Amino acid sequence: MQGLSAEFQRGAIPQDTILKFRKGEIIFSQGDPGDCWFEVISGTVRTCHFHVDGHRQLTGFFYQGDVFGVGYGSRDAAAEAVTNTILTRRPALGGDPDSLGQNRALERALDSANQCIFLLGRRNANERVAAFLLIAAKRLSALGSIPLPMTRGDIADHLGLTIHTVSRTISGFVRQGLIELEGPQLCRLVDLDGLRAIAGEEMGVAIDNMRAMQPRRTFTGQGAGA
Repeated sequence: MQGLSAEFQRGAIPQDTILKFRKGEIIFSQGDPGDCWFEVISGTVRTCHFHVDGHRQLTGFFYQGDVFGVGYGSRDAAAEAVTNTILTRRPALGGDPDSLGQNRALERALDSANQCIFLLGRRNANERVAAFLLIAAKRLSALGSIPLPMTRGDIADHLGLTIHTVSRTISGFVRQGLIELEGPQLCRLVDLDGLRAIAGEEMGVAIDNMRAMQPRRTFTGQGAGA
């Protein structure tokens, strides 16, 4: 299946519907009408903006408990399943602007946007990769290993780096004893203070102020790793 089914696109599926997507499937395309938004029940989702020259800009990763696709008008990015993913589809934020659920969804979407801004504001590759790992750990409420189901290419596109730079930076963190790789899809943050020092004091404060999600269930998707 590529993207939403024809029945869902026609709006025949009831509101607040549970939807399942396989790894690599399109959830919605850039330019589609923003007539609904989504909450991640399990799995990982990426959003991508495609420029006219074909260049892909990966604008965010979304984990269990995150929301995405919140907005009005046509969508400025596509959404794809990084792993096998289960989502709740909810109606667009149109009816009651004072709805508690809508307000919370907007707050969580703003959190994700702010995280992207903080990441891209880091000056060099070490800072960006360190900040990315710290943010993932906070958002996943991960005390031990954090799942990294996305490819190195996905991480590179998200951070505005090359795949070689991302792989080299991660390998450098391993040599410095900052992290340990427990396979291609799992990473243990060994020296949090060291990573925070690399990411910068401002990034550390921003991460502390993030709203942590509830502990995630065990990751079961299939990622591509390095």
